[in-house]
Amino acid sequence: MLFERKTKDRNQWQWIIYPIGVLAIFFGIGTTLGLSVAFYVLGGVFILISTMAFLTYWRTQNAGFLVVALFQVSAGLLCISAVPAFEDKSKIGITPIFVVTTYGLMITLFYLAVNRKLKWRGQEIFELAAMPVEETGNNYTARPRPAGQTEVSRTEMVRFVNFITSHLIAFAFREENRFVFVLPLPGNDLPYLLGLKKDYLDDTWVAIDFDGNVSVNITEEDYLIFKQDLNFDQLCESLGNVFIDFLQLSKQGEEQRIIDRMNALRLFPLG
Repeated sequence: MLFERKTKDRNQWQWIIYPIGVLAIFFGIGTTLGLSVAFYVLGGVFILISTMAFLTYWRTQNAGFLVVALFQVSAGLLCISAVPAFEDKSKIGITPIFVVTTYGLMITLFYLAVNRKLKWRGQEIFELAAMPVEETGNNYTARPRPAGQTEVSRTEMVRFVNFITSHLIAFAFREENRFVFVLPLPGNDLPYLLGLKKDYLDDTWVAIDFDGNVSVNITEEDYLIFKQDLNFDQLCESLGNVFIDFLQLSKQGEEQRIIDRMNALRLFPLG
């Protein structure tokens, strides 16, 4: 799909900073305390950070993050088990098993990453919402806006929520008569995953109640991700329409078309 980007990229460097940080720790310890200690520490770091991937899987049910967690655990055990083999090759033990599993999981992880299976999709939703908006004008208002209406049963809503969550499109909050979908941009997902944020009041969200009423709230910080001052009323309405369209596709069992629409934007596959 050829289109003019209307949003700015944010926090893309995190995918480089994290590996560089881990390598810096490894080489720093290796030069001061020796490679054996460095490998033990690196293995511990891998296993420790796997808890974040396990937590993400638990909260989203996105199977890709289970692969991430298993890779990190396998890589950690590989580092730890390899230390005795460095000192005495007869003590190689089960290290070859960890080599095979680590490389196998790494290849799977690469496939998932380049195919956007591990990507939070908030920015793509903003791009889809901005696409039909041509008018500009700085008329931002810090209050929710009504953004249309649709028909949905509770069963259809539950199916839609499960899809939206597991495909990293939004975090879902259940309220008495509606679901609220919070759009995570890169770097904004961590507080929700860790359970540090119990509400969505400071974030961008789309709410759909069981009567079919749709409302939208876009924060000023997220509004500034757009390269131009897009007409705010039209942007809110368009964002609501994106979710209405997604809901209709989900009701028809055509969720893959939702994924196809986002993938067709060809944004950076990580982040």
